[in-house]
Amino acid sequence: TIVCIVLLYELGIALVLIIVFNNYSIAQTHRFSYDVVYKKDSTSNITTKENYILDIGTKETKYYTYDFFVADSLITNNIPFPKEMKLNTSDIIVHKNNNNEFFQYDLLENTVLQLQTNDTQKWNLSQEKKNVKNLSLQKAITTWGGRNWTAWFAEEIPFQEGPYKFHGLPGLIVEIYDDKKNYHFELVRSEKIKEEENQFIEMSEKLGIPITWEKYKTAKLKYYESPVNFIKNSAENSEQLYLNDGTIVNSKNSKEIDEQLRNSIRKYNNPIELDKVIAYPK
Repeated sequence: TIVCIVLLYELGIALVLIIVFNNYSIAQTHRFSYDVVYKKDSTSNITTKENYILDIGTKETKYYTYDFFVADSLITNNIPFPKEMKLNTSDIIVHKNNNNEFFQYDLLENTVLQLQTNDTQKWNLSQEKKNVKNLSLQKAITTWGGRNWTAWFAEEIPFQEGPYKFHGLPGLIVEIYDDKKNYHFELVRSEKIKEEENQFIEMSEKLGIPITWEKYKTAKLKYYESPVNFIKNSAENSEQLYLNDGTIVNSKNSKEIDEQLRNSIRKYNNPIELDKVIAYPK
């Protein structure tokens, strides 16, 4: 059985920025939502838009897709998952506050890989400023992860954090994008919530298998060799296999599905950190 998370509804988040400036010292989680527009395929002009959450807590910061929040809310409120809609999982980023230590959880079918990294950006601050939704933003640029980035941060929001692994500026990163227009992150909402655990993230942290970059790359290449076999070996019931999109895998179509998945992996191989792209053989 393949682990699937179900999407309750399509994202319809209004482009409204609500920032709370008072009482930042209270032991609460400050939740910032970002729209992320990116190219899965760097050779195409087609873009995908997703929503991600940046939760800044007292001890650590977590960055994850909005759909984890939806799925957690369904379970908490005893609401059944709609059967007709399924969701592919994606990376979870956990950043220990006040240092450069990151834990990246990659949900590779039924296996959770935990990659620990130390990441920092060397920022060059510009005197250029602009006003967006009543916020005064200052420009900063950096070269990191094999891409050239432009960031706009708000010094009046006193968090040295941003989406994904971007951090270290004297204020929250409100917008950041690369010069090739592959990735564009933009803050769209903010709120304060009680500190609470997301069950899917908590489970990933508990099940995560610590792994080095070389072993991580090996695991990804092993998956690429035969995605169907990888799924079969990690499944509890190898007789009934499903892909995350609900496709049933059997002996008659396994070879065709293997090739489809391999083609998809090669095509949609445009990570944020371009210098860590994995070269999959044809």
